Amino acid sequence: MSRRLGALMLICALAAGPGAQAAEPALDVLDAPVSYSADFTLTGPRGAYTGHVWHAPGSERREVATQGGGQGVLIHRDTGTAYFLGIGGKWYVSLSMEAASTLIGGLQSWEIERSRIGEETVAGVRATRWRAQASGPKGGFDGEMWTSRDGIVVKAVGTVAAPGGSPSPVEMTLSRLKVGTVDSKMLEVPEGWFSLDLRKLPADRVVQAIEGMKPMLDKRSAR
Repeated sequence: MSRRLGALMLICALAAGPGAQAAEPALDVLDAPVSYSADFTLTGPRGAYTGHVWHAPGSERREVATQGGGQGVLIHRDTGTAYFLGIGGKWYVSLSMEAASTLIGGLQSWEIERSRIGEETVAGVRATRWRAQASGPKGGFDGEMWTSRDGIVVKAVGTVAAPGGSPSPVEMTLSRLKVGTVDSKMLEVPEGWFSLDLRKLPADRVVQAIEGMKPMLDKRSAR
């Protein structure tokens, strides 16, 4: 669960508008200033995934289709909370943003630098192409990305790496992009789902806790 969703959150963090090229905190550039929804494809070392994204300033939800009925991540910046969603089993785990960041290589400490290459069209959207690098003490990205005039990343291609690990190729592309108001329910925590609140758990214990609870969560997905 953590690796797939971690890759999705990493790609979210590469969204940047066509402004200054100085280094920017990843959690700031993640938050595109407009609301939108889109389909996306994500290809990485574990295969290819398809999904959907709903975004509004301050909140974002991404879901991918899996054999277990789907997985997702929901981010609320105003409360500093991230939710891992088990779509098929109708459960979610609440984490602090700090803990979620730790799971995917210390995202909160990442800085992104980019330089403009030119203009291209991606899936029917006019976009600026950038050479991009994101780095922090526990991970990084090296490659290229394409952003729309509204500051939405519509494509990213490159490699991601954690300390001591080999770089892994990753590619993400948006399609059927719709800029405008999204259904507010898609950015809310699902009602009536089984939930686990780990927001007070230290970041270094989150992985162990989730792995320990996974058999129980898997049983719920199998019902």
